[in-house]
Amino acid sequence: MKKYLKYSLFLMACISFNACSNDDSKTDEVIEEPVKDPVISIKLAAAFAVQRYDVTEIAPEVTIENGEGKTALYKWSTKVTGKDGVAKDSIIGDSKTLLFITPKAADYNVDLTVTVDKIVKQASTKVTVSESGKTYTAKALTLVDFLPAPSFNTIAYATKEESLQKTQESVKSGSAVYLGTFGGYIVTAFDHTVINTYGKRDFVVKMAETSSTAKYSPVSIAVAYDANKNGIADENEWYEIAGSEYYKSTTVKNYEITYKKPNPTATPVTGTLSWQYDTAYIPWTDNKGGSGSITRTNTRRRNNYYPAWQADTYTLKGTKLAIPVKDVSDGAGTSYNVGTFEWGYGGIKDPSIDISWAVDKDGKKVHLPGVDFVKVYVSTFEALGSNDLLTSTFQEISDLNFPKQ
Repeated sequence: MKKYLKYSLFLMACISFNACSNDDSKTDEVIEEPVKDPVISIKLAAAFAVQRYDVTEIAPEVTIENGEGKTALYKWSTKVTGKDGVAKDSIIGDSKTLLFITPKAADYNVDLTVTVDKIVKQASTKVTVSESGKTYTAKALTLVDFLPAPSFNTIAYATKEESLQKTQESVKSGSAVYLGTFGGYIVTAFDHTVINTYGKRDFVVKMAETSSTAKYSPVSIAVAYDANKNGIADENEWYEIAGSEYYKSTTVKNYEITYKKPNPTATPVTGTLSWQYDTAYIPWTDNKGGSGSITRTNTRRRNNYYPAWQADTYTLKGTKLAIPVKDVSDGAGTSYNVGTFEWGYGGIKDPSIDISWAVDKDGKKVHLPGVDFVKVYVSTFEALGSNDLLTSTFQEISDLNFPKQ
């Protein structure tokens, strides 16, 4: 009986163990939750009011549920009547917040479309744009600042004040303004904010042909939007236009060059070539450990290259670009082929500029509603032998989308 009891207990234990083992081996069935579509809600003020050429910020409150890991796409649009008289949707922005600005006084129905995957939500607002009571011109005719780099065509102004006064007259009349070699610059202001028009070029920088040797002499461009409306281009409001050369390995950012006034009593250091009147004329040093001298050519030996109103030394800064230059006179230095740049600069085949190309000091894109100030500066530093320095001559800056009167 005891044996039978022991056997029964053992058998029951085995059965119990097996039952437990079988239960443990089972996996819980996972019930997947159905994927929920994103839910978009938009709160947008019903109306805004602003004067023409002023900016109003339209900042909607957008809430997206079930949108984890998904990107929301924003599109702002308004109706624009074309030359055929047909009103069509025109995209005016693609970010969540719209900085609305227009040159024409009218009532605008502005639509916002938010898309997440296949879910689309829309909202609308009305912007009333009134007249400002001001008249405007397409060109940037107000001189803010001017300082040329050394050049054979430097005008001998006696003082900084005279240089600004005379250059302002040249800007208004459309006459040539000589910027010289690397770093020479001019800053001008519009009487209105040039609008960063979606999908279009916004303004053009025209330069005069310096010589037959260099039909195109490119210049770099910086822009400033007067965000605080103090009428000044503050230091933290400047952004560079990143053209076709900006990200190339041959481009030198934050380049500085210091020019030294020539000694008028020094004996010219004649070079080995007949055009080299003084090879030690204007010494220069840069912030990259480089140094050298600008040569005074025999043809321009009576010209004063150095701005007379400047101190014994002065420093100019900017982004330095490499431009293709080739001596085609078998080393005689009398004939050169000079290349050009593709886009994003003045003094090239197509000098029209898109404000959307603006970048900050770290090379990151910025979104500006428009620009009020434009700086044009020489970003190359090349000599063309007997043809002298590769220099640039400013002519004018114009708003490409300025409404016809």
